[in-house]
Amino acid sequence: MLVPMAAVGCSGGTPERPAPAPTVARVSADQVCAGLFTGDGGKGLERVLESTEFRLRNQKWNPDARAVAQVMEDAYRSGNRIREMPQAVCEVSGSEKELHVPTVTLQFTAFSLYAGDPADFPSGSDRGVRVASSPGKFMHLSYDCVSSRVGSTPEVPLRIKILLHEEWDESKGGDVLRADYMAINHSAGLAVAKELRCADDGGLPARAADLPTG
Repeated sequence: MLVPMAAVGCSGGTPERPAPAPTVARVSADQVCAGLFTGDGGKGLERVLESTEFRLRNQKWNPDARAVAQVMEDAYRSGNRIREMPQAVCEVSGSEKELHVPTVTLQFTAFSLYAGDPADFPSGSDRGVRVASSPGKFMHLSYDCVSSRVGSTPEVPLRIKILLHEEWDESKGGDVLRADYMAINHSAGLAVAKELRCADDGGLPARAADLPTG
């Protein structure tokens, strides 16, 4: 009796198990997009997203500081193809709220005079460290990188623009969180400048509080 029963069991196979649900990594501020958000930058993320742990929903949007720097270098070295080159994007999501997942994205874009003079940004006279807020929950930080690693020069620097966009309706917004937006952008910008060995850290000050307020 044991043999036939064993045979029936084998022929039926094992029941199919449902595929496990994909796991979402949860990390601290200094681990998301590693190296970009240290010190005040990490604290700024915690305040903006009202979270102390962060979700990595897409590894494509979780580059570390070295990867972002490499994208910027590759774009500059492409010469007049710089506008066609990829951008780097870091997405940070906080703990779920009742209706939303609080999210901040940082987009890093490389410019240079090799790309001509686009009407919007940057103009030929657009130099130095600049901070600008846009209507809604946006903040721009831009600076010049002169680097032997990149091959950029004082005459034709690599200009890096970081666009912060906060994407959740229940946020307090830029009027309340401006200092935190600046801390986040500053931390990311300084990390990339150091990776690229930009002269004088691209002109970025050591503290976000010392950024120009324009």
